[in-house]
Amino acid sequence: MTRAAVPVRTTLLLAALAMVVAACSPTTSTALQATGLSAQPDGWRGVPIELDRSLPDVTLLDTANEPVALGEDFLGDPTLLFFGYTSCPDICPIHLAAISSAMRQVNVTFDDIDVVFVSVDPERDTPARIDDYLANFNPRITGLHADIATVEEALAALDLPGPIVEGPDPRGEGNLIGHPAQVIGFDSDGQAQRVWPFGARRADWVVDLPRIVESW
Repeated sequence: MTRAAVPVRTTLLLAALAMVVAACSPTTSTALQATGLSAQPDGWRGVPIELDRSLPDVTLLDTANEPVALGEDFLGDPTLLFFGYTSCPDICPIHLAAISSAMRQVNVTFDDIDVVFVSVDPERDTPARIDDYLANFNPRITGLHADIATVEEALAALDLPGPIVEGPDPRGEGNLIGHPAQVIGFDSDGQAQRVWPFGARRADWVVDLPRIVESW
């Protein structure tokens, strides 16, 4: 298995998008409506990262509870890294659905790019629950978990805030958790290259995924 600070304008982009599958509107305090991303001057949709950051040097666990060195085990292929939780009503399912759908559309495979989901909700997100959740999008998405201190260490290495309990989920599924809403892209050397803030649509990934494979 082959497994970035964000510039000021893209740091701490905590936004969310209404779900498109079920009739579920955003419930977090950071919810916004998706509009897609504007093209960058170089034609990419993802925003370039202007500071030197790499995959965090932390050890997490996969869903078989085997250790995974985040900063080492994903070298060799580009990596899309996202922090979220399986009870998320808006941010997580939209990001994961958009990426997996776009990958199918442009024939980019999980042999080309590693997609990594790190849970920020260790109390609820058991390995089995993470596996079941990711299977809704693609079972080859890598799910990782760890104690909250380790997850916060990984987030801090990328200049991202730790998760915040926002209050009861009106769906009756425990608490809502505020968490960073951007996907960070790393090249095959583990160096952060671009960030996709929440609001990125499948059409944005259709543009950027082939570029990632070709140039990273």
